[in-house]
Amino acid sequence: MSFKFQPILNLRKHHEDHCRTRFKEEQTKLQHIDGELSMLKARKERRETEAAKMSVGTISAESLISASRYLVYLRQKQEETKVRRTLQAGEVEAARTTLVQAQKERKVMEKLKEKMAREEMEELLRREQKNLDEIAINRIYHS
Repeated sequence: MSFKFQPILNLRKHHEDHCRTRFKEEQTKLQHIDGELSMLKARKERRETEAAKMSVGTISAESLISASRYLVYLRQKQEETKVRRTLQAGEVEAARTTLVQAQKERKVMEKLKEKMAREEMEELLRREQKNLDEIAINRIYHS
């Protein structure tokens, strides 16, 4: 049995593999951004703890200004990273949608292939039965 649409099925499988790879890449990027957010949060908490310790006793204006600037910088980086994370989550969702569509298209072609194989097998069985019937009829008349 040869499936005349096999090249199309092969292309759809290849496209699905490409979509799966892209989806995994986008997920990995999102995980990196999540890791970056966690790191920034930990740094910020450490710096706030250090600032609280520095506020006891003698306070140096320079160190207080420096700590304050650094905290502002960390907050700004966190906000920028959150925006990047939101954008990346959208990219992940778009890649997921594309992958799901590619899977559906491949499954449609595979079902068509199965249907055509089943129909071909049924036709072959019908022809064989017809031949057997003819042989039986010929034997009956020639006996």
